[in-house]
Amino acid sequence: MMEQVNKEELVSISMNVILYAGNARNYVFQAVNKASNGDFDEADELMEKANDEVTTAHQAQTDTLQKEAKGIGISYSPLFGHAQDTLMTVKSEINMMKEIIKIYKRII
Repeated sequence: MMEQVNKEELVSISMNVILYAGNARNYVFQAVNKASNGDFDEADELMEKANDEVTTAHQAQTDTLQKEAKGIGISYSPLFGHAQDTLMTVKSEINMMKEIIKIYKRII
């Protein structure tokens, strides 16, 4: 019988990815708000926090995908799919907000 990630473990991983990605989203939008007010030091600190959170979320996802690559069974999970989608969206938002902050730094 093939080794398998159990459903409870996959739910936990999924919720952690969503949690950390959501934290990152919160920090990045706070950072843009600070940048819009000219508080660039605080904006940079918040972007670092966002990066830390998204890195944690990404690592949880990567660990899971590496298990599958090693032949450990991962059942289909809409929740894990949602977690991956959330992570991907937040990573895109972070990239866009980095550029917006650069623009604020030039015009303020």
